[in-house]
Amino acid sequence: MAHGASAQPSAATRRPGEGHDTGSVPGQGWTFSTFRVMVGLQVLAIFVQAITAGLVVAGRPGAKPLHGTTATVALLVGLLTLVAAILVWKPGGGSARFTVPSAVLLVLLVVQSILGGNHVKAVHVPLGVALFGGVVVVALQAWSGPRARSVRS
Repeated sequence: MAHGASAQPSAATRRPGEGHDTGSVPGQGWTFSTFRVMVGLQVLAIFVQAITAGLVVAGRPGAKPLHGTTATVALLVGLLTLVAAILVWKPGGGSARFTVPSAVLLVLLVVQSILGGNHVKAVHVPLGVALFGGVVVVALQAWSGPRARSVRS
């Protein structure tokens, strides 16, 4: 082997999952990183919703409009998270396993927003708790996979 030559194959000849080129592993490129960021923002948005809901329950002035505004942000982040999940799957070549939970969360966010706007607290409050749990589950899934496959020499 020539001096300075690498023992690893070049990126062009390497099979997906070999070496350190995680960009060639389906689902490990920029699309998956974007999805993880969006899931993190979704967790934050739902957490802020819980805080503003507490302010509403406490009767703080201006809490209802703030809760409504942060609901709009949560919906937008939910939509972008679904788009990111689709990008991981289709052009990214990754797993489709994130699309269904992301879509379900978005639908539940829409339902939650409608219920809140109509003051249906008997369903709005427990659904908010379920949304918080659901977004945490999606976040745990996003940070637990997919992983680059290791290659034994």
